[in-house]
Amino acid sequence: MELLSGEALSKYLLEKYSRNPKGWNFTIAPAAKDNFFDALVSGPEENWQLKIDSIFKPSPLVLGAKVEEPAKRSVSKGIFPSYGYRKLEPEVILKILREQTTDESEDSRTLDKIIGSLEPTAPTRGGSYAEGPFVFTNHKILDISDSQRNLDERLSSGIRNLLREKYIGYG
Repeated sequence: MELLSGEALSKYLLEKYSRNPKGWNFTIAPAAKDNFFDALVSGPEENWQLKIDSIFKPSPLVLGAKVEEPAKRSVSKGIFPSYGYRKLEPEVILKILREQTTDESEDSRTLDKIIGSLEPTAPTRGGSYAEGPFVFTNHKILDISDSQRNLDERLSSGIRNLLREKYIGYG
């Protein structure tokens, strides 16, 4: 099972997404064993299990591997619009700004409704897009089977190695 990281992983997932931008989900949760984050990225054709060193920095280290089918599907299924890039034309941005109300919960529902009504699309250079939703949860997103446990350990070990390469004094 091939592990991809950094730019190679981003490029691969963006190419897959661009071919078929509908039906994607991106769910992130704290890892059960270490201080990293687990993510499941699922699309219509394939699924990826990712290990992320931190969600609190602009360019985190990410390592991932393709998985046959995650044992537990993304918690975002059916609750939120699917993950994707949604083109923000000037009239959509104006509509969002006009629909603001003083009730904070009403604002988020209005924003969800407007953004959710837009179809996911493949991004092009120079366009304005909203990206998401990324679903953050504290619930475990992996039902750990033996193969997932082995992959999780490989991803954690790989992230630690990447951190050692980048930061000489890291553990």
